[in-house]
Amino acid sequence: MEKRRILFLISLLLFAMHTQAQWDASFSQFWAARQYYNPSFAGESDKIQVSGIYKYQWAGLENAPKHIFVSADTPIEFFGLRHGIGILTHNHSIGNERNSLFAAQYTFKQKIGKGMLNIGVQAGMHELNFDVASVHLTADTARNNKKTIKANPADKKTFALNAGISWTSTNFYIGAAAMHINQPTFYAMNNPVSQGTAATDSTLSKIPLSYNFMAGCNITLFRPLEIQPMFFAQTDLSRTRLQTALRMVYKEKYSAGASWRGKDGYSFFAGAIIQDIEVGYAYDLHTSGIGKESGGSHELSVRYRFPIDLWSKKPMPYKSIRLL
Repeated sequence: MEKRRILFLISLLLFAMHTQAQWDASFSQFWAARQYYNPSFAGESDKIQVSGIYKYQWAGLENAPKHIFVSADTPIEFFGLRHGIGILTHNHSIGNERNSLFAAQYTFKQKIGKGMLNIGVQAGMHELNFDVASVHLTADTARNNKKTIKANPADKKTFALNAGISWTSTNFYIGAAAMHINQPTFYAMNNPVSQGTAATDSTLSKIPLSYNFMAGCNITLFRPLEIQPMFFAQTDLSRTRLQTALRMVYKEKYSAGASWRGKDGYSFFAGAIIQDIEVGYAYDLHTSGIGKESGGSHELSVRYRFPIDLWSKKPMPYKSIRLL
């Protein structure tokens, strides 16, 4: 069974394209941000889960992009059925301009075989201040050709809807999702001019509908070492992002590995669990595009899980008082 899973993941690689999608964040540790890409992963654990990722992309370039992602989710039960709920926020900044997203998630869960089938939806609000699709690299001739990241400005609050489905078990997960189903529209200004001059023309743009697929499994060759092959693909039908990762976990506490990101390059990562807090670090080595002109990208992830009954009142042991 494990060999079939690995062959299935490899076969997907042979048909994937090697360019990169634009609008959605490109987290190197995508397995730590499953809820960002697919709302059906909300409440996947039997504990309350709080996660965060900080990514400093294309280090060394002026106005280098920064991503901050925070999520919280938990399983719940009502009407005798299991569900999941979650919230998340994502901030993407370039220089002084920032795009933000706040979203809520709901997942319906049904036990299928040895795992759980999850169907999730997400409703969120984007606050846009720049057009992500217009991000480009320029050289400032007045400053010794210093390389700077720039993007066309925008000004819009817009609603977005995501949906996904997944199946999870102890040693395997697989999921597919659609992001920006309603393709939110906004106006982006072209060729911005300095303050005090006439306003520039603007064009109607949209956040494109995109699809993603991810899968991964745990393979125990000999204890206490686990091997975790994982795969992630995302496309908006004109651009596709591809990433495969191989993660090694020792004693369920220490981890390290590497991933291939198609033409974009490679990632190297390591992590550890310290007093129930899971931390991870990843470094991206870019071999094409804007990233090739930078010093690479850095990413830090943090995750903490705690029991749902942490705040529940525990029954006090009965004590008898003997009068002497």
